[in-house]
Amino acid sequence: MKKFFSIGMIIFGVLLVIFSSLGITQDLSDADTVDAMLPPCTVEDGLPFVGEDEITCYWGMSGEVLEIPSEAIAADVDVEITWEKAGVWIGIAEASEASKCELKGDYYECEKDSVNMIAGGPSSDGKITWQPVPGEYRFVAGGDDSQTLQQFDVDWSYQASLKSTLAISLLFTGLTLAIIGAVMWYKMRIR
Repeated sequence: MKKFFSIGMIIFGVLLVIFSSLGITQDLSDADTVDAMLPPCTVEDGLPFVGEDEITCYWGMSGEVLEIPSEAIAADVDVEITWEKAGVWIGIAEASEASKCELKGDYYECEKDSVNMIAGGPSSDGKITWQPVPGEYRFVAGGDDSQTLQQFDVDWSYQASLKSTLAISLLFTGLTLAIIGAVMWYKMRIR
């Protein structure tokens, strides 16, 4: 029984060493270009004797939810979002912020300044770098007040790797288990 236990320790230790080595040297990454949409402002006629129309402008929030799983806590993830169109911005909000907005087909229409951003937003200038934590998120688009629908391309990319502290801990744990298993197996063989 001790023989199988020592062999199991060696195998498990070697697997941990391989897994942690891959986690240190291999990165997961992806990139794509998507269309973002900024809803048009609405114009309501003002009082006839004042002559000013009431303009209400909106932010657009994605209908799709981006879910970062709880396993992502073990990874270093960097998300970069860029766009080239002037006068617009992208932000990231918790998915629950959609409750402040109205569903319009495949996106949500949100009144300006009604959504709390966790990254990006009106102060972003063509680029966001975001290190997400597990949770559910939606993308928000806003910009200059316009009475026409504005669409623009948004480029995104991410790169993820195993957190170095976790990878090193797994590496040392794997080495320790493999060495202890090998020593146990060797002592049983010389008896």
